[in-house]
Amino acid sequence: MAFRYREELVGKRFLSVSGVTKIDVNKASEWGWKAGVIRAASHKDNKNRDLQVLVEYDGVDWQRREWVAVYSLRTFRVFLVERTLVWAPRKVNSKEVTWPALTFAALTAEVILQAESQPVEFLHDKQLQFYDYANLQPYQEWDARLAGSDVGVDTAVLSDLSYQAAEWRTMQDGQRILTTTPSVLGGCRAQVYRVAGATQWYTAVIVGVNEHTGELTVTDDTVLEEHSEDPALVQMRLLGDGVIESIMRGEVVGVMPRRSRSNLQRVEREVTKSPATTGGRKKAAVRNNGQLNSSERPAQPAVPKWDWMCYSEIPIDLNVIMPLQTGLVLGVPCNGNNFRIF
Repeated sequence: MAFRYREELVGKRFLSVSGVTKIDVNKASEWGWKAGVIRAASHKDNKNRDLQVLVEYDGVDWQRREWVAVYSLRTFRVFLVERTLVWAPRKVNSKEVTWPALTFAALTAEVILQAESQPVEFLHDKQLQFYDYANLQPYQEWDARLAGSDVGVDTAVLSDLSYQAAEWRTMQDGQRILTTTPSVLGGCRAQVYRVAGATQWYTAVIVGVNEHTGELTVTDDTVLEEHSEDPALVQMRLLGDGVIESIMRGEVVGVMPRRSRSNLQRVEREVTKSPATTGGRKKAAVRNNGQLNSSERPAQPAVPKWDWMCYSEIPIDLNVIMPLQTGLVLGVPCNGNNFRIF
């Protein structure tokens, strides 16, 4: 069974042919294909004629990313986005093997690709070849023998193929969770693509969800501020070993965010809003992973109101020194009436 096609574009690979490229309709392999990853989109409706996507091209520094108008004929003659994963034949060391490869669907195409000339992109080396999709088998489980373990394909290559195929499947599940069941993600950590800024990604904790718009409220680890991000428009990745698998099994996996200024302030506000007195101490109900835990507010240590300050180690008369209301201990007694600054 093939993986279900997901509509949102973020995180998908793409293939494109420039709008100024001269092409021979019978030689699709010579069209000057460019490939890369879509990081963000301007609209959720992929058919919107004003749709723009933020792309990073393979082999180009991410800082040279750019917004491109998908439906502009001046920009592209063909723009395809990844669809699903299949087993596709190829030769490795003159041996016939079958590797996992991505198929693609057209967002826009001035020139129609012939059925037998549909592109596939192999995992591991991203090589393009062209086949009739009807003759390819959907990818379901990793099979080292199909990939060439019996004909001498390097074990490191096989390991990378297996890893990338598993990562692709996990990414599809993670994106589906982010866009269809975000209510289960409270407290989970995520990596978020930074559309504008000096860094490519930032890590954050998911602290809220807007059920109507699908937007997530996240607390940025870097600046300890909250942002609203839409996982259908900006690429996000759930972090943590086994988190996605656990959510798919229906388990509760939310974790408390790491200690930060914003989290401490949030807890402090809860303490102020709903105190309960028991035995002379205040308690506050703090929400932790969907459960209410009672936590005591620790007693504050007494801060000395008056401290002595002196400026040398010579004998002094304590009766003539004026105490300073500093709130900080600035010296300690030494040799009777002598004080030392430290």
